[in-house]
Amino acid sequence: MINKAKIITVALSLFILNCQLTVGSTQTDNDTDTIASISGTPSDYSQSIYTTEDLSDLCLSAACEAPYSLIPDTFKSVYDETNPDTCHFDDNPNSSSQFIIKKETSGVNDLHLLLSKEDLFFLAWASLRYKINPHFLMGVMAQESYGNCAAVSSADAEGCFQITNYYGRLQLQQSFADRVLSWHWNDNPDGYYPDSLFINPLTWFGETPESDQFRMTLDPSAGTVLGVAVSSVVNFNFGVIASALYYHWEQYFLYHNYSSLQSLVETLVEQNSEAKSSLMAAAYNGGMGTLTSALNQYDSDYLDHLPAETYNYVDRVLYYCQGFQGGASAYTATYNSDEMEYIIDLLQMTYDDSLDIDWDTLKQDVITNFYATQESLSFVDDIKAVIWFISTYDTALAPVWADDVVE
Repeated sequence: MINKAKIITVALSLFILNCQLTVGSTQTDNDTDTIASISGTPSDYSQSIYTTEDLSDLCLSAACEAPYSLIPDTFKSVYDETNPDTCHFDDNPNSSSQFIIKKETSGVNDLHLLLSKEDLFFLAWASLRYKINPHFLMGVMAQESYGNCAAVSSADAEGCFQITNYYGRLQLQQSFADRVLSWHWNDNPDGYYPDSLFINPLTWFGETPESDQFRMTLDPSAGTVLGVAVSSVVNFNFGVIASALYYHWEQYFLYHNYSSLQSLVETLVEQNSEAKSSLMAAAYNGGMGTLTSALNQYDSDYLDHLPAETYNYVDRVLYYCQGFQGGASAYTATYNSDEMEYIIDLLQMTYDDSLDIDWDTLKQDVITNFYATQESLSFVDDIKAVIWFISTYDTALAPVWADDVVE
């Protein structure tokens, strides 16, 4: 269902905003669940959204509300940019109007991670919709694939986020069947995917990466490229969405389906700001069964009793996350109207046609509203507003909830 009333409401608030708002460090009352501070130079339409809307609420209809209780604050550890040495798992979209992803120009473990305009949009899409610290997701990507989406492991894990062809695929299909309905899966991946299937990195990034960092197969919606079967998650766009869905499932499944562990995990998070990141990374690598077994047997000492691979994996994810967070600069990008239409086309490829989303009208409304007074949008200053607008445009575009979580 398209929320056309929302467009009218935001347009009215835009008129009021132009009369009242001075851009810079305007403070708003965060008790109303709106942006804590508006800074930078967002577009007029973005400003109107930041002034009136709760960016953490991407469901404006009963049809997309959570079927179970939301994760309580006692099981959250929210990213604090003033504390880069701590890798928090959660993020609060209302903390600021700006979306800042730190960039370590000297590299982390010699990885100089490149992110294109497309990569940045989909990283923001995954992070903001599921309230996950983007640097945590970058840490996962760095540890899983060193930023190379052509990677395939001996366990048939594929892409930048190494979604396994068997367990990862089955979990996504079980928990988010409608969301991944049209995604392709390669039943027999055989080593790294050929370079020829990907867009030239110099063309994609505008510079040549220092290490292999392949992105985007030549046809991102096809299951076969140049005669080679390709899983959808090999594309960064699909992969980061899959990873965020998986982490979204993990935290709710752990908290609700293993309710006997609630007190323990809440205590862990209270005592250590990186505890939730450790729990989530451990489940991602070792599996939920391995994690919960260790928690049941060893309580707060669970990490020391995980398989060595999983223990080291958790340590490395947090290391990369901390390294990215400590970057002295930030990733930046701008999007003209043609580029934004292309981004939405890429997003459409991740959804099944049966959802009957009016993508053409959505694109037109994005262009009409956001580009009315300017020719380009800023990733840092505008992306939160764009993602809120798209996510609340149609109930089919709201964040989805796992089908197998039982409270």
